[in-house]
Amino acid sequence: MIYQPLFLSFNIAEKSSKHMIFGIKDNTLTMYGTIWEYDGQDFVYYLNQLESKYSEITIRMHTYGGSVFAGNLMCNAIERSNANITIIIDGLAASMGAVIILSSKNVKIVNNGYVMIHAPSSGSYGNAKDHESAAKLLRLMEQNFTEKLMLRTGKSKDEVMAWLDTDTWLSAQEALDLGLVSEVIPASVETVYPSFIPEEVGETEVFNMYAALLTSIPTPAVSLMKYSTPAVNAFMDFPTQETQSQSNFNDDMKQLLITALALHTVNAQSSDTAVIGAIQQKINDLEAEKRTAETAKTTAEAKLKEYEDGRIKAIIDGAAAGLGKTFTEDERKTYETIGATSGVEALELVFKTVSKPQAPNISAAIQVGNKGAVTAGREGWDFAQWQKEDPKGLEKMATQEPEKFKNLFNAKYQ
Repeated sequence: MIYQPLFLSFNIAEKSSKHMIFGIKDNTLTMYGTIWEYDGQDFVYYLNQLESKYSEITIRMHTYGGSVFAGNLMCNAIERSNANITIIIDGLAASMGAVIILSSKNVKIVNNGYVMIHAPSSGSYGNAKDHESAAKLLRLMEQNFTEKLMLRTGKSKDEVMAWLDTDTWLSAQEALDLGLVSEVIPASVETVYPSFIPEEVGETEVFNMYAALLTSIPTPAVSLMKYSTPAVNAFMDFPTQETQSQSNFNDDMKQLLITALALHTVNAQSSDTAVIGAIQQKINDLEAEKRTAETAKTTAEAKLKEYEDGRIKAIIDGAAAGLGKTFTEDERKTYETIGATSGVEALELVFKTVSKPQAPNISAAIQVGNKGAVTAGREGWDFAQWQKEDPKGLEKMATQEPEKFKNLFNAKYQ
C-alpha cells in the first residue's frame, strides 16, 4: 500500500519542495511556515544547538500545520528537553501547530493571534484493506490529540471531539481561557488588515496575512531597527542546517590550515577574512625567511670560495717555491681548476708527484775517458735525445764530461 504523507491542516496531494523556515538568534528558535515531512529532523537539529548553550529557550511559532509525523517529532523533542522552553505564538498556531504548543506549559500568544484545532486528515491509495489501515492510523492519531487536549484543558472527551470535528478557531483570549496558552502578550506588529473571521478565510490566508507582517523587511537595512520584530530579527543572521553544515566543514578545514601552518593568531571560529589574512601573513613571513636564508647562503658561499681560493693560491705558490721555478699562466690555471673542482687535497697530491726529483747515483757510471770526445758534434742534443740516440755515450759523458752531464741532467729534471 502507498500512503500519502499524513498532514494535519488540510489535504495535500504531495510534499512540496519547500521547507519550514527556521531561524536561530541567541536563545531563540523561530519556526515559520508549513511543517513538511523532513522538518522534524531540522527542528531537532536546531533545538539541540540551543540546548548545548542555554537552559532557557524560546520558540517563536507561526504555522498553519503540516506533517503529523514531523510535528510529533517536534513535540517529543520539546517534552524531553532539559531546558525550560517557552513557546510564543507570533500569529497563528493552527492544526499541528496547536498540538505542538501542548508540549510546553509556558505558552504565550500575541493578542491578535489565533489557535485552530481540527482532526488529522490524509489520503491513501490501494484496496479496501489499505484504506482501512489508513483510517486506523488516523483514528490513533486523533485519539492521541484528544487525550492531549483533554489533559491540557480539563474538558471532557465529547467537548474535545466536538472541536476536532470541524475547524475550531480560538482567539488569543479564548485560548487563554481554555488553558491552551498561559499568557497573552502585545503583538510584535501592528495589524494593518481589516478585521476578519478566520473560519471564513481559512488557515492559509490567516497565515499569509501574519507572514506578510512578520517577515516583511524594508530596504535599505538602516530602517531595520524601526520595523523589525524579535521574529524578524531571528532571520537576519541565523545559519540554516545546510549553511551550518557548511560552516562546520569550513571550521574543520580552517583548523587543518591553522594546524598545518602553525597559525597562532586565529582559531577555527575566526572569520574567513581573519584566517585568510593570517595565512597571507604566514606566507609573507616564510618568503621573507627564505630571502634571508638565500642571502645568508650566498654570503657564506662567497666567503667559502674566497677562503678556498686563498688556500689554492697558497698551495700553488708554495709548490713553485719548492720547485724553484715560476709556473706559467696556463700552468697556474690548470692547478687552480684542479683545486676548485677536486679540492685542495687533490691539488696537494698532484704537487707531491711533480716535486723536484733527486739525482740518481752515477758514481758507478763514472769512467775515465777523453774530455770532450763524447759530445763532439752533438752539442745540441738534450738529455732525452742522448738517452734515445746514444745511451752509452751518455754514460761516458758522465765520466768524461761530468759538468756537461750535470747541466743536461738538471735541465731535464729541474
